[in-house]
Amino acid sequence: MKRHLFIAAALTAGLALAGCDNAEDSESAAQAEAGTQAETAIDAEQSISRSLEGVLAFAATDTPLPEDAEVTVSLRDVALADAPATVISVSRVDATGNEPVEFVLEYPADKVTAHHAHDLHAEIRDAEGNLRWTTPDRHPVEVGPEAEQGPVTLTLQPVATAAAIQEDLEEADQEVIEAGEEAVEDEPDGEAQASTTP
Repeated sequence: MKRHLFIAAALTAGLALAGCDNAEDSESAAQAEAGTQAETAIDAEQSISRSLEGVLAFAATDTPLPEDAEVTVSLRDVALADAPATVISVSRVDATGNEPVEFVLEYPADKVTAHHAHDLHAEIRDAEGNLRWTTPDRHPVEVGPEAEQGPVTLTLQPVATAAAIQEDLEEADQEVIEAGEEAVEDEPDGEAQASTTP
């Protein structure tokens, strides 16, 4: 009888220990799953797409937008002053005429560095890829999962091409020549002769 009681007690203790092991295993599995879910949530938060929005405005000028213009807005990391800006995201915008147009630019939050400086830049290129309009000023923006950036207005100005600069210089030279000729013609004969006599 004592032997039966001993065997029963041993079996009961074994089952109790097995139950404890199973409980510990279940708890470990639950903790591991909770950790995985937390990591997934963090990854999802970092990889979510954020957006910046605003208006593209065009400086008052007689220069029309080129036909088949490609208008782009880009988010750039400009933290390094002695290095080119790093483009993080680009959005293409449809613009017709020189009327202001709204834009929305989406970017992945995990591609920006919180303590770096970022800005928005806009430009227009013609069908050959030549830069025709750009934003000459820097437009800093707040980025990242916690950023609360309001709408931004980007004002584009025409870019002077080499041909246009050369044409302006030739026109200026011609005006100087014509002004000099007019000054000589307006001088009285006596003064003109006096100015040529040593």
